[in-house]
Amino acid sequence: MPEYIKDTECSRDTPVIWGKLSDRSYGTGKRIKPNIDGKHATDYEKKIYLPELLPLEEYDLVIVLFSGGKDSTAAYFKLLELGVPKNKIELWHHDIDGKNKERRMDWPCTQEYVKAFAEREKVTLRVSWRDQGFWGEVYRVGASYPIRYMQDGEVKTCSQSKQQIRSQELREQLADDFTEEEFEELKSYGYRMKFPAKAGDLMRRWCSGYLKIDVAAATIRNLETISKDKKILIVSGERRGESSGRSKYNEMEIHRSNATAKAHRLVHQWRAVIDYSERDVWEVIKRNRTTPHPCYSAGWNRCSCMMCIFSLPRHWAGIRELFPEEFEAVKNDEERLGFTLDNKKDLEEYVGDAESCVCHAAVEAIRQIISGKFTVDEITTPSELWDFPAGAFKGSDGGPC
Repeated sequence: MPEYIKDTECSRDTPVIWGKLSDRSYGTGKRIKPNIDGKHATDYEKKIYLPELLPLEEYDLVIVLFSGGKDSTAAYFKLLELGVPKNKIELWHHDIDGKNKERRMDWPCTQEYVKAFAEREKVTLRVSWRDQGFWGEVYRVGASYPIRYMQDGEVKTCSQSKQQIRSQELREQLADDFTEEEFEELKSYGYRMKFPAKAGDLMRRWCSGYLKIDVAAATIRNLETISKDKKILIVSGERRGESSGRSKYNEMEIHRSNATAKAHRLVHQWRAVIDYSERDVWEVIKRNRTTPHPCYSAGWNRCSCMMCIFSLPRHWAGIRELFPEEFEAVKNDEERLGFTLDNKKDLEEYVGDAESCVCHAAVEAIRQIISGKFTVDEITTPSELWDFPAGAFKGSDGGPC
């Protein structure tokens, strides 16, 4: 097993090891190798095994999967410190809410935060999503909703199956009038009507797969500028210290969108901060004078979805305090679906009388997460004024691992 510092054992006094300024390697021909060799025992492990990256300068595009959370932020800054020029980097953000105008699952300020970050950094931000987002998938009847992405200010749609196209036709008909036969046809193409499960299996915990992993892969396959004859590096922010599951991840591997035979598209994935402790991550963010996502200052330890299914009782107590209407809506969803968000308890019982995680001293951060407003002027915090947010060093529970 690799050695790493668990988030539960990390504090502001933990020595900085990996979070020190990285030596420049871009343009030197250096091939970065993992600190721990990747797994390659099974057929699947052999298929995705990657012993080393190409020299960074050989990739045509470096995509950072950017949630706005601390780990993907640190991964981005590591690329800069390694010398990767900004014109070779794109920040890809997956809108979990999928432009849903009626319901939200994510923080109201996340979209503004990632825009402000990209604007300050003068780096391309590409937003992609699955139509109707989390709640559309919870209540989905029919085939999955289409995946869309932004390109040159226009909304583009990824290629769809016949079932997806027909399902959309039927949904539009059902909005006005429909027959029982039409509804049964729609239902035959797929049926969800339940929450994702609190499980490691991505088939059961479908939110990560449907709203993030599949969205990124589909966008790569459909985006004309990179769909063929390109070498792409995808950088993500998973860390070993977050959980036992993530401690076993490969640092680098061949990405699922790799298609060297047909499309001559090479795609590698690099978990650039996988060995970093939480203390290392905050050190990188402080060094780069960056204001963390407001949810950290407001008391949350993870920048997952605002109402992540893995949230602890104290997190839900915070949602109940700051977003009472959303809290009540989820309770109603449990009744309507006949399923609870937790594996054993309904939401009210799960939260009980837990103390809210909200740090009431963080007045500005609370304003930002409630109002959904965050500007580029707020993304920078001078090093001498920077301090660990209230949610720092409270473990990694409360988010998907």
